[in-house]
Amino acid sequence: MSNNIKRFIKIDTSNSSFLWGARRTGKSHWIRYNLRPEDIIFIDLLQTDIFAEYASKPSLIRERFLNTKKMIVIDEIQKVPALLDEIHWMMENKQIKFLLTGSSANCLN
Repeated sequence: MSNNIKRFIKIDTSNSSFLWGARRTGKSHWIRYNLRPEDIIFIDLLQTDIFAEYASKPSLIRERFLNTKKMIVIDEIQKVPALLDEIHWMMENKQIKFLLTGSSANCLN
């Protein structure tokens, strides 16, 4: 039996968005099934090597994607809060679009 629940989420991909919710509620699943891989840059901070890169040098996001025209999707942004300063700068100064997902153990209570 499938536990797949239809979710009614509409995200305007012409703007930046933050998708926040409890763990295991389908945020990453929604991204995989609603955004085309060729239209986005996907950064998964649950991967330890990716996490280590951005945690040690948050400016990598700016260095790597300063001139992108694609939306940047960062899954589990709460793992590297220092990235938010770089993201804010890129949104304000380069009009780069982001979709950030985040969760917290506190969301479960």
